[in-house]
Amino acid sequence: MRSEFAFAGHSCKEFFLTIEYFPGYSAARKKVETYSVPGRSGQLIFDSGEYENVTQEYEVWMKAPDGHNTHNLSRKIANWLLGASGYQRLEDTYDPDVFRLARFEGPMDVENWMGRYGRATLEFDCQPQRWLKSGQKSVDIENGQTLYNIWRPALPIIKITGSGTGTLEVGEKTIGISSIPSTGITIDCETQNAYSGNINRNSLITVPGGFPVLQPGKTTVEYSGGIRSVKITPRWWCV
Repeated sequence: MRSEFAFAGHSCKEFFLTIEYFPGYSAARKKVETYSVPGRSGQLIFDSGEYENVTQEYEVWMKAPDGHNTHNLSRKIANWLLGASGYQRLEDTYDPDVFRLARFEGPMDVENWMGRYGRATLEFDCQPQRWLKSGQKSVDIENGQTLYNIWRPALPIIKITGSGTGTLEVGEKTIGISSIPSTGITIDCETQNAYSGNINRNSLITVPGGFPVLQPGKTTVEYSGGIRSVKITPRWWCV
């Protein structure tokens, strides 16, 4: 098995880094609040259904190429990792079906061996989701088709084409569209926005029961009116 990770669009191999040990598996911690009630044994809990960030750690080693030493190679690695702004895509060859959104804030301490070799432990602060790469693909949806989710509740992206008015039902949620633009309309259930390219289309939709969520299990998708086609990017994820 190859021992690589990629972050912010670059592979560690570009910087002569190799993962030394098979990384552990870290699942996120749930956000749970507990309350004590006078006169009652035990504690009450409030489970928000949300998760804390998690740390992904890689123990790596490096061998500086000809014309380099440990110090100047380490500077290039630090510039790569610390130069990335905000959350970036992180994936590795040990869990190839998923990726995470992560950031690296340092420090990066490199153990120097003979000026050409080095070891370090890199810690990435990751959002709790492990995003399934399969869930990033757009799926053509036939009217009445059922999607099956074996993971956590997912907030999809929905692309609709057609003309005139239309109604989309995703499970128990209904979206009304007063006028479908000629270029189609995209609905992002995570950001709760509708748009066509760079044009905001929130004024064209109604979501009286809230935006759709693909809950674990079966979700049926139906549409009517002027809707001609529906594509869903489900954004499957696990912890």
